[in-house]
Amino acid sequence: MRRILNALRITTSLRNTININGILHGIRCLPFFGKYISERIYGIRVFKILAMIVSVHVEIFKAFAGKLCLFLFLFFASGAISSYNELSQKTLFIYGFLVLSLGTSFTFSVFEASQESEYGVLMLGMDAKEFVLGRLIYKCASIVVGNIVFGIPAALLAGVNWYLALLLPVVGVAFRVTPLGLEMLIYSAKLSMGRRLSRKGLPVSIVGSMDLNVGIISLILVIGGAVTPFVVKRDPFLIIALIYVAVALTTIPGIFLIRRFPYGLYRTAISDEQTRKYIIKKKEYKQTHGYQRAEINSNAEVKTRSKGFKYLNDIFEKRHGKVLWGRLIGAVIGTAASISLASIFLYFELKHGTGSESVLRFVFSYHSGLFTVILLMINSGASISHAMFSSCDSAMLVYGFYRTPAALRNMFRLRMGTVIKYNLAPALMMGVYSIVVTAITGGEAYPMQYISTLLLVLVNLVFFSARHMAIYYLIQPYSSDFMIKSKLYVALSSVIFVVCFILIFIHVPVWILAGVWSIITIGYIVIAGILIYRFGPRTFRVK
Repeated sequence: MRRILNALRITTSLRNTININGILHGIRCLPFFGKYISERIYGIRVFKILAMIVSVHVEIFKAFAGKLCLFLFLFFASGAISSYNELSQKTLFIYGFLVLSLGTSFTFSVFEASQESEYGVLMLGMDAKEFVLGRLIYKCASIVVGNIVFGIPAALLAGVNWYLALLLPVVGVAFRVTPLGLEMLIYSAKLSMGRRLSRKGLPVSIVGSMDLNVGIISLILVIGGAVTPFVVKRDPFLIIALIYVAVALTTIPGIFLIRRFPYGLYRTAISDEQTRKYIIKKKEYKQTHGYQRAEINSNAEVKTRSKGFKYLNDIFEKRHGKVLWGRLIGAVIGTAASISLASIFLYFELKHGTGSESVLRFVFSYHSGLFTVILLMINSGASISHAMFSSCDSAMLVYGFYRTPAALRNMFRLRMGTVIKYNLAPALMMGVYSIVVTAITGGEAYPMQYISTLLLVLVNLVFFSARHMAIYYLIQPYSSDFMIKSKLYVALSSVIFVVCFILIFIHVPVWILAGVWSIITIGYIVIAGILIYRFGPRTFRVK
């Protein structure tokens, strides 16, 4: 155990060093004045200490933010849903925790390819088993602390029995340990049968070998939970509690499977994951460049009456129409599914005669920051800007006319319109649905409710579309191999998401929020246009 903890200490130090260097590199890549910062910043103790403080806070946020959101969601959702059926809040809380934990149980693996595993195990020669078990202990420790600090209080407030609430940390660990043991068992069995390569010619992966099965099981549980109130006439708390305890007991066979994993396969599994990562990255790079050459050779086949930069933007849309419309269809389907679930909840509210006190009506009217978060998450501006760079801009930036102030400002406007167009349908679906909900639940006391709701949705749509394009031209976050290189881009995106997420919990009437967002959006577009015209020729380049 002492050697494993020492490996964990080395891994944590390595991750901290990577974060510090990444933060300092991001400072040097800042637009406008980053080029004046010397490489000596990496050796200045004050900057390293400040970067280390930021790194520690980021790691704490990554470790516990998800757990806080999970238990807040479970508490409020279980309380709201229990008001409209025969199921108790504690039943829904435990059931939701089991389903969500199962759905995310295979999203993280201690064997996944990372900079720590590459540097620590493959380059510096760390013991692979100690490295993996050290990462597992760190993950389990964060789960235990998060479930104790956030989970147990939320469970007790939801009415869960104290002895079941105390099992939350154990169940959380079980959803990490047991899947890992199963992955190890399947991986070692494949190698013992001589299956070193997959059907695609890649090394067999230990990561996510059961994702499909887990997805199917999660879907069955969700559907089963949705129909339970119609089939079961009494609260199935005892059945769910027994499943909950059984999951906690699976920790024992999970640990047994981990201990049985052959020592020599630890390094093999890590090496295979790194190999898969580089092969996939190389294939994507070749496909992107081959696709880009095909695009250039077939541009003459595009028929459009547009001229100049409008013609170039039309070419991009037509050549990428299948991808762009595919993303739009996916967003529409996801929005329709969310509206369907909300409509089921609204049906129970109206059935019980609580339409005038509807939770949905209250959220749409006074916690409409929810629209902001949803529109931020479904906005495809980031993926569109990435496609623009990889298939067009990376090749066109070698020409001087493409980087003139007027050209950049024109392309900013054209592409902002493109992003708005491909995000308009789901935004309108949400706006119209919120208006319908408000109307059938009695409306509001002021006449501008409907207009304000639709205005808020449209303004948020324009703002997030403009945000992606402005950041793209002022930072240009992609490297020559089309990967995100700018730490500033990641930091800005994270800050914006946190600010928008906080808006959900602020009690603000929708007409006030719509007015504030309108002013912010107009100012943002004007300032972004000025900055792109002034600094774009220097910041918009291949890195």
